[in-house]
Amino acid sequence: MQNGRGGLVLRGSWPVTRLRTESHRISLSPPLALALVKPTPRSLYNLLTRRLRRAFRHGRSAGDTQSTGRVQRKGALVASGSDGAIVSHAFDRHPILSASRLSLKLYSIVLFQQPGDLGTQFNTLNVVPDPQDILLINTLISERNTQLSILALQMANVDSAIQKLAAIRAKLEENSAHARQSLLAYRALTSPATRIPPEVLGEVFYHCLSKTPYITPRDVESPIVLTQVCRRWRAVAISTPRLWSSLSIYLQKADCEEYRRGCEAWLARAKSVPLAVRVLNDINMFAAESTVVSSVAHWLRPFITHSNDLWWHGPTIPTLFVSETETGTDLSLERLRITSHRDPPSIHFPGPAKGLRSASLRCLNHDLQSLDGIELPWDHLIELNMHFALFSSSLFVQLLTRCGHLHTLVISCLCADEDQLGVLRALSPGLITHPFLRRIEIKVIRAGLDAILNALTLPALEELDICFCYRERDMWPHAQFMEMVGRSRCPLRRLTVRSNKNALPYFGEYMETIPELTISTSAPDHDPLSRLVFR
Repeated sequence: MQNGRGGLVLRGSWPVTRLRTESHRISLSPPLALALVKPTPRSLYNLLTRRLRRAFRHGRSAGDTQSTGRVQRKGALVASGSDGAIVSHAFDRHPILSASRLSLKLYSIVLFQQPGDLGTQFNTLNVVPDPQDILLINTLISERNTQLSILALQMANVDSAIQKLAAIRAKLEENSAHARQSLLAYRALTSPATRIPPEVLGEVFYHCLSKTPYITPRDVESPIVLTQVCRRWRAVAISTPRLWSSLSIYLQKADCEEYRRGCEAWLARAKSVPLAVRVLNDINMFAAESTVVSSVAHWLRPFITHSNDLWWHGPTIPTLFVSETETGTDLSLERLRITSHRDPPSIHFPGPAKGLRSASLRCLNHDLQSLDGIELPWDHLIELNMHFALFSSSLFVQLLTRCGHLHTLVISCLCADEDQLGVLRALSPGLITHPFLRRIEIKVIRAGLDAILNALTLPALEELDICFCYRERDMWPHAQFMEMVGRSRCPLRRLTVRSNKNALPYFGEYMETIPELTISTSAPDHDPLSRLVFR
């Protein structure tokens, strides 16, 4: 009987029957089940059908009408016995019909025979068997042992099949990973990112840099990480000078030739773009030999010569900025920052540095009473920041006379002894005039602020920020401040007085005198009026 899918359905039972293929001998015994995993060629399909029909006729004569057999050419051959057991097995790989170029994968057929009904009349321990029953019981025991051996063998076959399937699955997963990688590679070829012009891509790379002005080279950060993506990105990154115009240099590593070559190659990629260099002098200057220091200074000098932004941290080297034979070299430096924890800065510019506009000196463990050892192009500076433990008030006045083009001046901490106070109070009112100074920020301690304000005329002053170290002790120089403002006729827009509540009663008068003035104040954090703004 043929089903709707082209398969043959047989009903009946059959005894042991043998099927032969080109290289397989198949034994059929009820109850049984067969499966062909791959589609069956017509020749093998016809062969199995003939064998099953013969078995069907033989089984029909035995009167068994419970067993059924099915042959599906595009699915599997399935047979079930009267006990309802269904089992399957696969043929080994076997090529058939090579003329039709079909590679048939047959899996060897294994017959699974499920034990029959295990229930007997001896399923209770309350029965005492007689000698004739004992013979029957021994037969059943032997049968069960045989069945257990067969089942153990079948389970071993299943375990072996599972291991093979696991190996096949691992291979398939590996192939899938390779295919996925290939897919991503082909997709990348058609990505819009590959069509971005190099100039635009270089601009994108520039915005990927760290927000810090000085870059410490690391493999996981830009710009180095950009050179590890693909060949095109590497070429664009290396040919974009702005990506390589910033660098942090550690002098303790500078005695290593490989480190020097790396720094030189880094900054060479910047080409003609101005450099921003931070130098950390972590060398023990007291223990280091003079030849080592001289060699480091000679190696650094080309970098500093082509830098427009330099931050030097640590003890300075006197011959750093220019050598004895290069006194005529014009530095391109525009911004200079020097910080130190212990030693006072020592700066010498014997050659011209006409481009220097901003200078910042910071050494919080040193009292600055003189400018000896600090030679800067003072008259070219527009912005000056000087932070020391103590800063002489008379030196503050001296800076105003030297730096004739300053726009911003930040000083801390202003102080004055009795002799300096006497010199300051001897200055005539308005003696020192600075036509360009727009912003002053100072921190004062025993500064003689009244004498300083009395000596100043600042016609361009727009912002004044004064912080007092002692909130209660220092008085606010109200009269000198009003005289300085009236004498200067300055466009003062903002006045900030920090940690001095003695100035509060005068704020109303200041706002009446200068209507456009904004006044703010700050006090210690425990004060409920920690910050006030008056408009």
